[in-house]
Amino acid sequence: MMSKMKAILLSIGDELILGQTVDTNAAWLSQRCAALGVKVIEHATIGDDLNLIAATLRRVGGNCDVILASGGLGPTDDDLTRHALAEVLGVELEFNKSAMSRIQAFYDLLKRPMPEANHIQAMIPVGCEVMENTCGTAPGISARIGRAQAFFMPGVPREMFVMFTKCIEQRLQNAGGNVLVTRVLHTCGAGESNIAEMLGDMMVRGRNPLVNSTAQQGLVSLRINAQAPTELAAREMIAPVETALRNRLGKLVFGADEETLSSVVVERLMEMKASLATAESCTGGWIARELTDIAGVSAVYLGGWVVYNNQAKVRDLNVDATVLNQEGAVSEPVARQLAENACKRAGADYAIGVTGIAGPTGGTTQKPVGTVYIAIAGGGSTQVERFIFPGDRDGVRRRTVNYALNLLRLRLIE
Repeated sequence: MMSKMKAILLSIGDELILGQTVDTNAAWLSQRCAALGVKVIEHATIGDDLNLIAATLRRVGGNCDVILASGGLGPTDDDLTRHALAEVLGVELEFNKSAMSRIQAFYDLLKRPMPEANHIQAMIPVGCEVMENTCGTAPGISARIGRAQAFFMPGVPREMFVMFTKCIEQRLQNAGGNVLVTRVLHTCGAGESNIAEMLGDMMVRGRNPLVNSTAQQGLVSLRINAQAPTELAAREMIAPVETALRNRLGKLVFGADEETLSSVVVERLMEMKASLATAESCTGGWIARELTDIAGVSAVYLGGWVVYNNQAKVRDLNVDATVLNQEGAVSEPVARQLAENACKRAGADYAIGVTGIAGPTGGTTQKPVGTVYIAIAGGGSTQVERFIFPGDRDGVRRRTVNYALNLLRLRLIE
């Protein structure tokens, strides 16, 4: 059964139009609508222009069942959503005592005087429903526009999330259509086209569940989207597809949903009661940062070195100066020594060593920009791999981090 309820999402604000703020609200709302069986048919981004906001509301009000709008409810002169809504409805703004009381209570809790400008937030178009904002000052507004029930929420993401969950989500529960459930598998070690070849007809369009892919900096994520009358039914549809994907891709799959390379590496180290150290040149501490983003990592991560120039490599990790001069800093023996000496100095079970040319300059014919050596020491041996990564400086560094963690993951599961 197809979704009966159709929604249009509106994001309001000049900062969105100008690219100064990334619109995370629309992405989050789309995901929630899909989970509720509401079909989103359009995203629209509108600047702080009263006439344009009003014109857009008139247009979409006849094209959908639900309007979910965020932004433009603040206390400043460029917050025009309430004014545009009043114009579309042909009514005036009126003072809402209940809304004012909540705004005042918010400032009382902060023990700060309420600015005079905030009074405008208590001005609501006549006949509209007020939705309580429990973590900010801007009340939400609900109104009927054409065939659509419209919900206007603050643009601040946290305030929008809470208001939608508390005031709107329940009203959309009985959308009468299929819910969409997504399971994401993450892979590293093969390109998107290689993955597609391995999966073959599993990625044919029009199937339910549908498998599609996205690629970013050496990682390929596979989304299994299933539509069914209930979440449980959708998850039951996903299970055999996930099993088939894992069987075809094997060790390329490193995690699912919110798991990351760093989180699965740390989890495996904890299972093994093994420790890790890092020695980084071209990544400048990025691997250490990824690891230390994981809570509790101090149980397994002993620390690391950022040895960016040759002097630091010799001084801090006893890299052979003769080897540096003969082979260059970006070479197999230097990566090997970085990993092995970090392992010894930290007293760790395993260590990662990386050295490379991230660019945009520094490349040669033999070692072009993007050349990276990654070494994994521990378990009685040292493995060194050479890569030539595409992309700009940031892209080369990001891929180096991903591939270094993945090589360690593969070593740990062996």
